[in-house]
Amino acid sequence: MFWRYRTRTHGLLCRMIAIGCGMLLFGVKSASLADQLAVPSQRDGQVTIACGEQVSLDNRLVMQQWAAPGDCRKPTRTRVTDRFLGFTCLEETTEVTHCRSFLPDRGSRAFDTAKFNRCIDIGVTDLEDGVVLTRMREWAGVQANCEWDPALQLLALEVDFKFRQVCIAGLCMAANRLSAVGRLRLRRAISTALPELDLTAQAVNELAKARRR
Repeated sequence: MFWRYRTRTHGLLCRMIAIGCGMLLFGVKSASLADQLAVPSQRDGQVTIACGEQVSLDNRLVMQQWAAPGDCRKPTRTRVTDRFLGFTCLEETTEVTHCRSFLPDRGSRAFDTAKFNRCIDIGVTDLEDGVVLTRMREWAGVQANCEWDPALQLLALEVDFKFRQVCIAGLCMAANRLSAVGRLRLRRAISTALPELDLTAQAVNELAKARRR
């Protein structure tokens, strides 16, 4: 179940956020950005062409795809990059995806989504012990609109608390593999994601209504 809204915040869910941060952020393996961007144009004797790239409204997230010449509707490889947190994932096949982190440079501060029209979706699950935060989606919205519409094909960062991953377009990397800078930025993004209202109470009320139906 998701609640969507524009950001800023604090509230009773902060405890859940703190627990989520602790579970997500532990350990690190990083590599240079140059290493991540080196993708050959030929693989196994098959030539591929770049099919352009999609960039988020805040220039933070980038998705690049490659395909056989004249067949960009069926990309054979996809790469996504988060310039702010510092990680990139390359999907070579539906079964093979390689993800690595890199140290964001000084100019990467300009890619902080919080400096734009920041939109957040939060997913919660109803368990016997109470409401548990399971997922968070963050993206730069169009003007004042924060309604998530898949048809717009906007790039978004997703934080999966259950599997402790950060994801873009379904390509995910373990959050504990981010650099120290990336982990700090992720922790800050999570802790400031809750609105200035009691989201916990709202979630409980909505779930209670669903049970009575």
